[in-house]
Amino acid sequence: MEPVPEEARGVDDDEGELDCLTHMIGALLLQKDPENPENADPKEPIWSGELEWEDAQILDQPKTLHTLQCKICSMIKEGQPEINTENWPNKLKTQLIPKTVLGKIGEQFLKDARMVIFRSSQEEVLNSLITAMSSGFAGCIHFSSNPNCNIKALILIYSHDHQALVGFIPNNEDSFSERLQEILQGAKRKPGVNTQTPKQPQPAEPPPEEEDAIINELLWTGTLNWSTQANSEEPSISHKLECSVYIAIKNGDPGISAEDWPTDMNMILMPSIYLGQFAGEFIKDSKLIILRSTPGEEHDSLASSMTAGSCGCARFSSEVVCKVIMLLYSPTRNAFLGFIPKDQPMFVKRMREVLDEYRQKARNE
Repeated sequence: MEPVPEEARGVDDDEGELDCLTHMIGALLLQKDPENPENADPKEPIWSGELEWEDAQILDQPKTLHTLQCKICSMIKEGQPEINTENWPNKLKTQLIPKTVLGKIGEQFLKDARMVIFRSSQEEVLNSLITAMSSGFAGCIHFSSNPNCNIKALILIYSHDHQALVGFIPNNEDSFSERLQEILQGAKRKPGVNTQTPKQPQPAEPPPEEEDAIINELLWTGTLNWSTQANSEEPSISHKLECSVYIAIKNGDPGISAEDWPTDMNMILMPSIYLGQFAGEFIKDSKLIILRSTPGEEHDSLASSMTAGSCGCARFSSEVVCKVIMLLYSPTRNAFLGFIPKDQPMFVKRMREVLDEYRQKARNE
């Protein structure tokens, strides 16, 4: 899901610091309860669905989106599950953060927490997550997008001692969320720290101190559909690209919701020169997004079309709050960048005017 600031990514486990932290968290959360022996190893599922995360890599590199089918088991308290998952979404989106961040947050949040266990039979995908967590990362699941959910955040770690994915939900969630945000912002502002991700190059320069922490949050996952046609005499070719849309957020507020977006996003290709005629006045006041997909034939086809001078325009039905998204290709990121104009009605009006002008010129030639 959404990568943390580059400066918060680095881990240094020369002294076994991270293993000690994981052991401490596992010991705190998985203590045996002599009065309730059923809590020694929770087995009763309280939730089932998908756990989704991205590889923890440098922002400019292509990333792989992973999906794990799993179940969550809870402690039993007075004959009832300790956690109520009635309003939880079917898909939990996980952000990988360095485990050193947990150590800075404070042990009091770990001691005063409710615990759940994640279980899955998809060994290959599960091992991918375990590998990431064994190399110095933990997972952070935010529930802020669902106002009906009774929790705000869940921290996920892998406990080697118990061979299990352990999730803990701090009882003092407001203070925990504030402290987590402070740590991430502080890491972004702190210059001169050796924060290199294992086997990854360190960023050349730290960001300016006045910048707020920016996190890319997963906004939408689905299929992008478009068609191409070599010339008017040949039939059009339909294309489909499985992809995900991320949005840069500050202070935990994406400012836009994709809950009403369709799973299939239809896009038309048009000459990017059209966009240049009017888009400048809207770009500064737009929500920026990044669309990522696994490199392949369809990804390369769309990248080639846009490199040759096309841009994409995704239009939505009247039932959707968002009306239009414009997409361009970024060779440096090997991803598609888009913007969602704030004044959507005026943007659509100006786009239609420009298209009508070009159509009129074409008819007059």
